[in-house]
Amino acid sequence: MSRNGYGARVAQEVTEITYRQLDYWARTGLVGSSIREASGRGSRRVYSFEDLVALRVVAGLLGAGVSLKAVRRAVGYLQRHTDRPLSTLALIPKGRSVCVLTEDRAKMLEASSHGQVVITIEVEPIVKSLRAEVTVISAPRMINVRARGRAYKVVCTPDLEAGGYAVTVPELPGCFTEGDSVAEIRRMVREAIGLWLDADAAPGKARRARAAG
Repeated sequence: MSRNGYGARVAQEVTEITYRQLDYWARTGLVGSSIREASGRGSRRVYSFEDLVALRVVAGLLGAGVSLKAVRRAVGYLQRHTDRPLSTLALIPKGRSVCVLTEDRAKMLEASSHGQVVITIEVEPIVKSLRAEVTVISAPRMINVRARGRAYKVVCTPDLEAGGYAVTVPELPGCFTEGDSVAEIRRMVREAIGLWLDADAAPGKARRARAAG
């Protein structure tokens, strides 16, 4: 699986979990950010792809009616008794408890307490769905920006870890900037294009001045 890092904004978008839930689950050790934890004011949590899967699985268990207390017990049990990550397991809510399928598909391992009705949460479809969503949100986007009387094609590549976009102008090598929104990108890239054009014209101006002298 990918070892790319994903910021809290991406985690919220692809798992449909609020920032308050992300923060609480991380602080209480339910599901954290394995690449980088928050370490003080202004720092960012960085999640792995496996973390995103675990977040969606836990949200699915809660959505199936399993209590947060039972989910917490189940996650703790799995962490103590298996080296397989939550993103590779098939979990089954049974009433208010959680079971995990073993290598023998006919057997289930009780991960919390006894329950009643069995509802299977298939993890592999969650993995496939998240992969597709991450592919979509990570794809570069093209916009047109007018600067100095002409249009330029601008490539905006999402920064999935820090948020916002890295912006380049293919026609002007080395011309780049950053922005959080399309409006900010248009403003910033106009400035960047202007600076690039001024810098590119400066050597020619100097040569012409020397020739005239």
